[in-house]
Amino acid sequence: MKPAYRVYGEARGLSPDAWAALAPGCPLESAAYRDGRLEFEHEGGWVDAEGFLEELARSLSPDGDGHADVIDNDAWTITRVTLRPGEALSQTFGIDDVLENTKGEGNL
Repeated sequence: MKPAYRVYGEARGLSPDAWAALAPGCPLESAAYRDGRLEFEHEGGWVDAEGFLEELARSLSPDGDGHADVIDNDAWTITRVTLRPGEALSQTFGIDDVLENTKGEGNL
């Protein structure tokens, strides 16, 4: 059985103090922090990934950035999130339509 909710992504430009403040509330199954970079993923039930990503964006340094894909198998959607200092910008597509909608970003 496939997990109902999956999240994959990374962020750069996160200070050790910022990660220490975020870590206790991180709802994701796996989050690895090293040298200002956070890699994360989740495969399981629904979690407030978008709320966490908004907090993460607010914690990035001025030169930080990141991205994430939030996949909802029940709704059959993928939300692509771009992280910038202070904001998490997102677009949601049907899973079957994601390549068509993102081909300008380098997808073939």
